[in-house]
Amino acid sequence: MGQAKNRGSQAERIAQAQAKVAASRPEKLVCNSCGADVSQINPVSTRGLRGLDAIWVGQCDCGHTTFAATGEPKAVDAFFFALSENTELTLGSQSKDGGEHHTA
Repeated sequence: MGQAKNRGSQAERIAQAQAKVAASRPEKLVCNSCGADVSQINPVSTRGLRGLDAIWVGQCDCGHTTFAATGEPKAVDAFFFALSENTELTLGSQSKDGGEHHTA
């Protein structure tokens, strides 16, 4: 715990963590179902999810939910595998600005 003090006060560390998550926020998500832009994007807590830096979720007007995750590739793969366990899942990838989008 002594290392934490070297990174600043608790309030400063919280602000740093929030800024890191905010910096990873995509400008938009592209729906993997209909291809429409999803601009209402909300963060999901990654507390306890080792290797995941940020998870974002958006609800498309077509009714489908779209997730975005950043972090270590194995952790991101495990996250999407866990999501697909009990539901049909269409995987895709996109650039941060949503300009390039590909579904698998």
